[in-house]
Parts: sequence; structure tokens; C-alpha cells
Amino acid sequence: MSSHPESPYFTTLRFVESWRQDQTRLKAELTSLNKETHRIPDVYHFQVDETLIDPETERPIFDFIAPGIEYDIAKRLEKWALENDEGVAFWVSPRLEGIYPCNKIIIHTICYTLEGKKVILNSAILFDGELSNPEELRRTLFFAPDNDETFLRILNWIENISHQKIQNRHGRHDYRSVREQANYFANLIRTGYPADLVVYEMQKSGFLGPNPVSCPSFSGFLGFRSKIHIFEGKRILCCRCPFCGREVAAEIYEGKIHCPNCGRSKPYVM
Repeated sequence: MSSHPESPYFTTLRFVESWRQDQTRLKAELTSLNKETHRIPDVYHFQVDETLIDPETERPIFDFIAPGIEYDIAKRLEKWALENDEGVAFWVSPRLEGIYPCNKIIIHTICYTLEGKKVILNSAILFDGELSNPEELRRTLFFAPDNDETFLRILNWIENISHQKIQNRHGRHDYRSVREQANYFANLIRTGYPADLVVYEMQKSGFLGPNPVSCPSFSGFLGFRSKIHIFEGKRILCCRCPFCGREVAAEIYEGKIHCPNCGRSKPYVM
């Protein structure tokens, strides 16, 4: 695998084809693409019912997450959300060569709508830098009180590692502009406009930023990961290899899942 992250242009080119197959979260995914490539915190929410619900599809978030560490973390997040009335949780996804080109932290806060319904407000922040004990971080969901000190300590930790200031505002990429652009590009994708021209317009307009996204090699979903992705006629599954323990984008063929890291395979049962 290459140690260099894929450019946002080619990543988005891959995404367009997968988005055409499943347009359920198209505008939400485009908005996330804009924020991630501009390194702007991506804010979204889950509804809390008997489980965690994606408001874009009104389906459980677990319908979109492949088995593995992220699924386990999401189940812990669900348990915490159902058992608590307030608080903050956060999870760090360290950079992983060939899969995640940069680190990501997702901060989860218990909030309530005007109607009094519980929701989990999520803020995903991408950042560079070397982390200590990355695998231990990846497997841990942290909990903290909901106060200014918690958020200040998290932001200071990110800035000390990355030596970058976290953008708190969109600047010229304001919400209305991003929403209008996302609608425009969603319509181009739906109507079959050539993928390379769609991405060219995104880049030319400034909608597509210069930074790599958090999961370039296989995912058509930035906020979630669907169980199987189709790219260039290949079936790709984001999973944790049972042999080498790495999180990989494994290819499925001849009835088996093949790990690109260790080369071993096992039968794939639908």
C-alpha cells in the first residue's frame, strides 16, 4: 500500500460512482466532503430512540457500520446515550497507513431538541500529527462531563499534536453557500453528469478543499461506512482482519474475503 494519501480529487471521483448507486445520504455526504477537505469540524447528529438513528435515512446507524472496532465503539456509544441524561463522549481514530490518511476525533454530546427529544450531537475533527498508543486509542470510548473545560482540553490536545488551530467558523464557506452547492452537485450526480466534470467543478468552485478525507480508499460514506462497497467492479468490505488484526479494505471474490495486508483469506458468508 502507498504511504501517501490519495488526493481529494481522485477520492471524490470514486465517491461519485458509489453515490449514484445509493443516493440516500447524498447531500449529507457532499456536505461532509466539503468540511473534511477544508478541515472544518463536521457537525451532525443521531436521534436517540431505542437505538441510535440516522436522521437522513431514519434507519439505525448500525445498518451502515461494518463489523469491527467502529461497530463495537458505536454499541458502547449507544449504551452510554441510553443510560445517561447528559455528558460528553469522544473517540479517536488514529491515522492508519493505506486506509486513514489522517487522525480523526469525534466528540459526542447529549443534547435535546426544542420538543425535549434526546439527540447525540457529533463533531468530527480531522488533524495531523503522531499519536502515542494509537491502537489503544482506537479501541477506547472516553467519557467526560459536559462543560467548557472538557472541550478546551480536547481542543488543546489536538492543537498540541497537530500544531494547527482548529477552525471554528466556515469563513467564506458559510452554511447557506455549502448547502446550495451541495444541492447543485447532488443534482449533477443524480442526472448522470460525467463524474470527472462533477469533481472538476467542485475543485474549481472551491467546494472541494485541498486536504484528504478520512477514509479515501473504499468508503462512499464519510459519516458512516456501509457494509459492502462496489468500486471498479470490485466488492470491498471495511473490516478487521481476523488473522493480522489490521483494519483493512478487503476485497471479496471467489466466495472469500482477502486481506490486502497479510494476504490470508477466509470464506465470506452473506
